[in-house]
Amino acid sequence: MKEKEILHRVVTFLNREELDCLDNISKDILFSEGIKIPRSLLLKEIIDIFLLSKDSPESYEKLIKNITEYSKKGG
Repeated sequence: MKEKEILHRVVTFLNREELDCLDNISKDILFSEGIKIPRSLLLKEIIDIFLLSKDSPESYEKLIKNITEYSKKGG
């Protein structure tokens, strides 16, 4: 019997531009695929893609470097 995955609630604060970005991605998926994806699921999928990039050390290291540099700039 497969164990049920335990999910945890995460609260985040986004500015208007970040929120619009998620909404635009969601609308693109809706119009191209006919699937409505809520923001929470979209964020989960983005994290899953991030986790998959660990399989490719070059892309994972590049992603970590980009995030770190952006954060240092006050992003």
